[in-house]
Amino acid sequence: MREFAYPLLLLAVLTAPLIGCSDGERTPEEAVKAMIDTAADAAERRDAGELLKLIDEKYLDRRGQDRQQIAGLLRAYFFTHKNIHLFTRIENIDWLGEEQAAVTVYVAMAGSVIASIEALESIRARVYRFELGLVRHGDGDWLLQHADWAPANLFDLQ
Repeated sequence: MREFAYPLLLLAVLTAPLIGCSDGERTPEEAVKAMIDTAADAAERRDAGELLKLIDEKYLDRRGQDRQQIAGLLRAYFFTHKNIHLFTRIENIDWLGEEQAAVTVYVAMAGSVIASIEALESIRARVYRFELGLVRHGDGDWLLQHADWAPANLFDLQ
């Protein structure tokens, strides 16, 4: 997989703001799960602007990439990939206090529709495991502060 595909996968799982966390209607866990669903939708629509809204200004990953570099890589990926389809599974959410969370998410990515988990092998989907660090800001929105990823396999999605 090309290195510039990394930000798409990264942002696909952390795209939409956690609007609703501060309204008292959702638990933080429900908000994270809803965010991941919304994030996958935004990535499939190739909406770089919406994806970038959830990256903290101080974002820095293990590869030394900051928010601006992720933005450029994301736009390049969208330019070269017209069809993006994702399948996600949250493995766990660990709360590191009221303002921080660590999330492990598996993401399968393909160029065609992923109708079910059983279809992943036949469409040659690529699967990745993401370790994400989220921080909640004063306005209640959660932002991506750091992330790491590694290839995974189809069995991890089950």
